[in-house]
Amino acid sequence: MTERHELRWGGFAGLAFVVLALLGRFLPGNPPTVGDSDSTITSWIADNRTMLLLSSLMWAAAAGLIIWFAAAFAEAMRERAERSDVHLALLAGSVLVGGAIFVNAGLTAASAFGVDGRDAGITLMLFELSAVTTTMIGFAAALPLAAAGMGVLRTRVMPNWLGYLALLAAVVSFLGAFGVFATSGAFVAGGMLMTTVPLLLSAVWIICAGGYMVREHLPELTTGESAVPQM
Repeated sequence: MTERHELRWGGFAGLAFVVLALLGRFLPGNPPTVGDSDSTITSWIADNRTMLLLSSLMWAAAAGLIIWFAAAFAEAMRERAERSDVHLALLAGSVLVGGAIFVNAGLTAASAFGVDGRDAGITLMLFELSAVTTTMIGFAAALPLAAAGMGVLRTRVMPNWLGYLALLAAVVSFLGAFGVFATSGAFVAGGMLMTTVPLLLSAVWIICAGGYMVREHLPELTTGESAVPQM
């Protein structure tokens, strides 16, 4: 195997995704929910217009980084289990998630961009659309997280506990998507419990996996009786 460092750069991409995602989530402050009054929502968007636009740019950049991270992770799995399709599920799922994140970033930017000179009904519609999209990303995220967890457990590319953590994050993300059925309360779409908690759990997994990738601290590949260093 030739010496290369795609795995390390993929790990850096994952860590950068976490930084941008957390900044994008928390920089504008704690948003209202779709269950709050119309005036509360429109006032919050107007007061945080600049921060929301900046947050949207961060999420848009993060969308590409998560695909880069997943591609490097999938390649590491493929080299250890060439006959498995798990790495393809990880890669395809990450493209789905990255695309959804980018679209949602555009919705957020659109809700804030013309808030001052626009009918409040349009602003509310964009806000609700963004909240529901954010919640439904949980369904998309469950696929690559589950694939990563199964891949880790099958290939031993990383410690088993990272595989179980990925599967836990997949379950939490999947359950969080059911917030689309709630219009108020703790389980409301776009709320802290149904979107931020899955994001934080996924971020913990990406930080841990990205740390291993940056250090290139993965098990050696074996070919016959000789060991081949990983990348």
